[in-house]
Amino acid sequence: MDFILPLYKNALISPEANLFFAVVMGFAFGFVLERTGFTRSLHIAETFYFKNLAVPKIMGVTVITATTWLIIFSWLGWIDLGALFTPKTYIWPYVVGGILFGLGMVMSGYCPGTAVAGLGSGKSDALVFLLGLFGGAFLYFMLYPMVKDFASSGNLGVLKLQDLFGGNEYTSYILTVILETGIISFLVLLQKLTNKGEK
Repeated sequence: MDFILPLYKNALISPEANLFFAVVMGFAFGFVLERTGFTRSLHIAETFYFKNLAVPKIMGVTVITATTWLIIFSWLGWIDLGALFTPKTYIWPYVVGGILFGLGMVMSGYCPGTAVAGLGSGKSDALVFLLGLFGGAFLYFMLYPMVKDFASSGNLGVLKLQDLFGGNEYTSYILTVILETGIISFLVLLQKLTNKGEK
C-alpha cells in the first residue's frame, strides 16, 4: 500500500508539512500538559517524596498505549518499524546523564517538556529552569572536547529487547507491556502504603 508511516521518512509529505504537523502536535501536547496540571513544578516534585505518583503512572500508561498502536499499525502494514529512528545505547553516559537529569527534576520540579509548556503559561520558575538547561547545554558544548571519549563509552550499538531475549518486534512489545504493567502496579501499591502511613 502507498500510505506507510512515518510519512516524512517515506517521502509522503514535504519537510514543510512535516514541520507544520510537528508544531501543531507540540501545541496540542503543551495544552494537555497545562490542562492536567503537569506544568506545575509541585506536581513533579511530589513524585520524589512519594506524595503523588501520578506522573510516573501516566508515563507508564503512555508507553503501553503508544507501543500498542505502533504494533497494531505495523500488523496492518500502515507503519514501517524499521524506518523509525532508534538511538545507540551508551551505558556510562546514560547512567551519568540519568543521574544529572533526575537531580535536575528533584531540584526544579520540571523536565524540559513541562518547563516549555510552563513558560508558555507564564510560570517564572519554568523560565529559570530553562535558562539553567540551556546554560548547561552550552557548558557541555564548550567542554565536549574534554569529555567526548566518555560520551561515546559503553557503546552497545542499537540495542532492543528482542536482541536481548530473542524473537521479533512482537517480543519487544510483550516484554514492554509486562515491564510497564509491573512498574505501574508497584507504584499503585507504593501510593497506597504512603497514603496509609500518613493517616
